[in-house]
Amino acid sequence: MIPRLLTLWQNVRSSLWALPLAMMMAASLLALVALNAKIETGSDPVWFLYSGTARQAPQFLSNLVTAMITMATLAISITMVVLTLAAQQLGPRIIRNFMSNWQTQGALGLFVATVVYLLLVLRSSYGDGDTVANLAVTVGAVLVLVSVTTLLLFVHHLARSIIADNVIERVGEQLDDDIRRLMPEKDVEQTASPPPDDGGGAVVPFAAGGYVQAIDFGAVVAAAVKAKARVKVDIRAGQHAVPGSILGRVWPPTAAKDKLTEALQSAVLMGGERTAVQDLEYSIHQLVEIALRALSPGINDPYTAIAALDRLTLSLSLVMTRGAGRSVWQDDNGVIRMVVTLSTFEGVTDAAFNQIRQLSAGMPAVLIRMADNIGQLLRLANDAQRPALEKHLRLVVNAGGRDIEDENDRNDLKAAATMARNGKPAAPGGKA
Repeated sequence: MIPRLLTLWQNVRSSLWALPLAMMMAASLLALVALNAKIETGSDPVWFLYSGTARQAPQFLSNLVTAMITMATLAISITMVVLTLAAQQLGPRIIRNFMSNWQTQGALGLFVATVVYLLLVLRSSYGDGDTVANLAVTVGAVLVLVSVTTLLLFVHHLARSIIADNVIERVGEQLDDDIRRLMPEKDVEQTASPPPDDGGGAVVPFAAGGYVQAIDFGAVVAAAVKAKARVKVDIRAGQHAVPGSILGRVWPPTAAKDKLTEALQSAVLMGGERTAVQDLEYSIHQLVEIALRALSPGINDPYTAIAALDRLTLSLSLVMTRGAGRSVWQDDNGVIRMVVTLSTFEGVTDAAFNQIRQLSAGMPAVLIRMADNIGQLLRLANDAQRPALEKHLRLVVNAGGRDIEDENDRNDLKAAATMARNGKPAAPGGKA
């Protein structure tokens, strides 16, 4: 249940309608309160309240509504232009980060909520009486003034949000949050080792196709306890599957004939896109995509690619301090009920480095920086992490030796790789 709620929350948080809709409801409530509030002003008008007549109020409110609709339309248009530019320059998967930004949602929500408030007050301002809701009209004017100020700040925010370095840092901070959420501070102590996989057991197929967005491990364990069985989940969040492919295996095979198969299939949340709920590589791929877009012939911006590579290295250093997570699940009696597949450190480094290295094979600056960054990680690595990093350092040198045309650049790359292997920092002022 929790993974499904987290997936739902991620979808709501990254939407442009949730917060504005909540603000519209709040504006409706505010209009109701302001219209029914009675303020006795006596013969002397209060300086900050609307002092016009009942006949003048509808025209005043109508002008405010027209101005706010124009302002809201302008803000939405600017937002769509920025999203289009971000998708073209940085990648379409970055759009989710822009949409989940609370400042963007709040600004759009304020504009739309002000329009709703003014419309409700305008509707109530027409009548035959001589009284006017001074407080309601005043609040409407204040909301318009706040909206004008917000529009200036909103344009400034959008202008800064499209800068590649700011996008990279924001995506990197989200990646770090996902690392802390998905990976424990240290290895979870396993009370039992996973049993050897002899390839037997009853195969449980996927009932539907798509991307694995999340797995409700608690529901699988509960179903396995009820069936007195053991389950091995052969997939993990982020992988793509087709109907009928292997989801997992069940021991004893007879247990799969009960409701355990249905429970295992329903515990896997499938969708048409990957999410960061349990998929660490999804967040890594966002930074990788920024680097790949920058390295494409149409953009050719190695500086942005290097910035994304540096931020990936910073996040990988955080991964190196975390544990691998829980792979064996037991019931209250200590009986193993579920074994799951986890992302490995080698898999994480593959996701971070492979595609960038492949696309930048002929770019000395990017390869030299990658070799230097891998060297920094090697100085922090333990014995289990070193082989994966040394593999990528070897691949970087091979890619440069194959595709870099200038011999001096190849020598610089070899020198950077040598310093990385020896645990020495790169010389300041290097070509990277």
